[in-house]
Amino acid sequence: MFAAKGLEEKRPIKDNSGDEFLKILIEKRADKLDALVQKLAEKNNPRLLSIKKVEGLFKKNIEFNSRSHLLRELKGSMKASVLNTIIAHLVLENKLVVNDDHSLTWIDTEGNEKLNKVFEKAVPL
Repeated sequence: MFAAKGLEEKRPIKDNSGDEFLKILIEKRADKLDALVQKLAEKNNPRLLSIKKVEGLFKKNIEFNSRSHLLRELKGSMKASVLNTIIAHLVLENKLVVNDDHSLTWIDTEGNEKLNKVFEKAVPL
């Protein structure tokens, strides 16, 4: 009936070549990322509380299937354009990665107890 949290099936990789925003985030080229964040911040300028709210959700859940999934978890408290600005900023700061299937994964371990526990249990290669 209900899927266990974190066991959702990954979406297949889509070819969204028209979505320049996601393309830049996935490539992680510093020059393009910096220009994107600057452009979005001038237009949307998210508040610090909004950034902290998004970071808190990621620390709690570690991964979201998509931007729309994250937006639903914010329960209408944020516009999509502001969320895109925050996501680009977090990717630039190496706190977040956008995967090829457009899912979002939190990779910043500082203060993230849940992620650190997973790392402690991980088998070294």
